[in-house]
Amino acid sequence: METKYCVCSHTNYCACARVYEDFDPYCKWYRGEERDTLEVYLQDFNKEQVKAQINNHGVLKIFGERPLKETRWSRFNKETKVDKKCKTCAIHAKFGNGVLSVIMPKTGLKPTENAIILDGICCNEIVIERSILKQKLGMALKVLAVAVVVAFGAYATYKCNQPCLVEN
Repeated sequence: METKYCVCSHTNYCACARVYEDFDPYCKWYRGEERDTLEVYLQDFNKEQVKAQINNHGVLKIFGERPLKETRWSRFNKETKVDKKCKTCAIHAKFGNGVLSVIMPKTGLKPTENAIILDGICCNEIVIERSILKQKLGMALKVLAVAVVVAFGAYATYKCNQPCLVEN
């Protein structure tokens, strides 16, 4: 368990200063052909004190904090890579009796056709990837256009500096 203190600009005692006790919650995986389930044991936490997110790289992040006494707080941060076979659009979590269960259904979809859902928000990764590719393609086209203009300018400068031979 690690204790961290709030950094505050006040020189005297600060009422907002929190003392954090970081901990690593006990987790248990249940792996199956149809779904994987991650159970995170968070005794004394309630639903509002726990958050879960998935990023575009397929990393599930579960974190939370709760007050203990006065300025003392308990917090955790857990990250795990989601199996590429999981259909991220169908991932859902439920919290009850101090246990957060994250259910990750598996599918036959290609990994790039996954989507994200947590807290009721679903966003297709393939759309994000296509948008990133469009941005990169647009940038590549701009670089190519600049290269063509520079090359044409260099060629024109070269030709203009060549001596002209006029025959009489």
